[in-house]
Amino acid sequence: EESGDGPVQDRFVPLRGGAWDLGFVGTRLPHRAAAERDVPVARESREEDKEGQDQAQKGLPRWLSWLYRPGFSKAANRNNPKGAVMLQGFDWESMREEVRGKHYTMLAGQMKNLAAAGVSVVWFPPPSSSADEQGYLPGKWYEIPHKASLRSAISAAERHGVVSMVDVVLNHRTATKISKSTNDWTAFEKPDWGEWAIVSDDWKCKPDDQIKFCPDNCTCGAVDTGENACYAPDIDHTNKRVQADVSQWLLWLRKHIGFQAFRFDNTKGYAAHFTAQYIFASNPWMSVGEYFDTNRGLIEGWLKGAKMASKLFDFGLRYKLKDSIQGDDYTPLTDEWFGPMISYAKEQSVTFLDNHDTAGDLNDRFGTEAQIEQGYAFLLTHPGVPCIFWQDWVGPLQETLKTLLDVRKKAKIHSQSSWKVQLAQKGLYAGFVDDTLAIKLGTGAWSPNSGLATRMWEGVANGNGWAVWMKMSREDLAKAAKLAAA
Repeated sequence: EESGDGPVQDRFVPLRGGAWDLGFVGTRLPHRAAAERDVPVARESREEDKEGQDQAQKGLPRWLSWLYRPGFSKAANRNNPKGAVMLQGFDWESMREEVRGKHYTMLAGQMKNLAAAGVSVVWFPPPSSSADEQGYLPGKWYEIPHKASLRSAISAAERHGVVSMVDVVLNHRTATKISKSTNDWTAFEKPDWGEWAIVSDDWKCKPDDQIKFCPDNCTCGAVDTGENACYAPDIDHTNKRVQADVSQWLLWLRKHIGFQAFRFDNTKGYAAHFTAQYIFASNPWMSVGEYFDTNRGLIEGWLKGAKMASKLFDFGLRYKLKDSIQGDDYTPLTDEWFGPMISYAKEQSVTFLDNHDTAGDLNDRFGTEAQIEQGYAFLLTHPGVPCIFWQDWVGPLQETLKTLLDVRKKAKIHSQSSWKVQLAQKGLYAGFVDDTLAIKLGTGAWSPNSGLATRMWEGVANGNGWAVWMKMSREDLAKAAKLAAA
């Protein structure tokens, strides 16, 4: 590059590691209000709830009992999740029944490495028994296959200060028995429900799309408060007993299994305020919802309806960044209405490139290895909570990801960091984050040192089509000036 007094050379030097200080959010005792609302409670749920209580609670005041719940002594010792970095700890294949137990064991062995790299949250798949292998058609909520292996993985995460996030599917549920009322699979177990827990306008998939899971002549629930899911009966979240059972199950996942954070599947399927209700009842350290849309108006409406209690996956950024990198044209990143959440709701954004759906049945991978690397160069240096996909972590990009995570820690970038787009055009994206990092993507040439008489930005990482600089401290600038004078 050319500066005012001549060429300024960029140097790329490795960074030493840093660490996040995420503090602690206190948690209230999970008293169930069902009895106060005259809501029936299954005996089995109460017994399983008691099972997770540690003997060390004996002799302690009740208000101190939370100290002995699984996963609370270290991993939940955080202020807030603004500095979090997530890993989706699975893909579509690793959730299959025959390999899931082994995968939990593999995850347990990865926790030390993940924590050292700067990953603070690991997202686990839906844990309950399910009509499908992946867990997204859950049946008996309290029946957890491979429970011992799962708990071991969560304990390993806890030992290394990593928060365990569980994928919870609350939009729909599969029954284990045929109901005499509907003559269909609508008799649920653990917890026990009937057709009264199903919305009244829940249509099946083709070719049975003219058939409801709960016929009109049955005691169905209320109308659906969200979009219809045709592959399983949709839950009626307006029902007080359903609300109580959902809240109780989320609490059970926390204190009995050891999860501290929730990922809510398919939040388009029911009204946003129910997600807020369940979060307030179970008090997780962090929550993120899957709202598969890029429309800013709809996203802001959902966030408001959920009382800003949950983050959302940033599908707008995912698709605009994918288009930008694949086309080497970064103008899509400036789309105000269908673009990145980090431009209008960064503190609620969880950024990602791929997940089990895009890399699975959707067959919509972000791009080539080089394009994925460029995508992470953006994600891990920008605001929002970045989420790394399992296949990318265990693949050939792991060392590059560690380097970028190191940069993020050293620069103290977090979900609420400021973001300024310097250039977004054909062949080039250039931006600044917190006036600490400068990032360039694309085939075009650019440097934050261009036009400067004195080099102020130190190159810290680079790759195929991307580069990252960190602003030099006053001390480093003074040293550089002395060296130049000598």
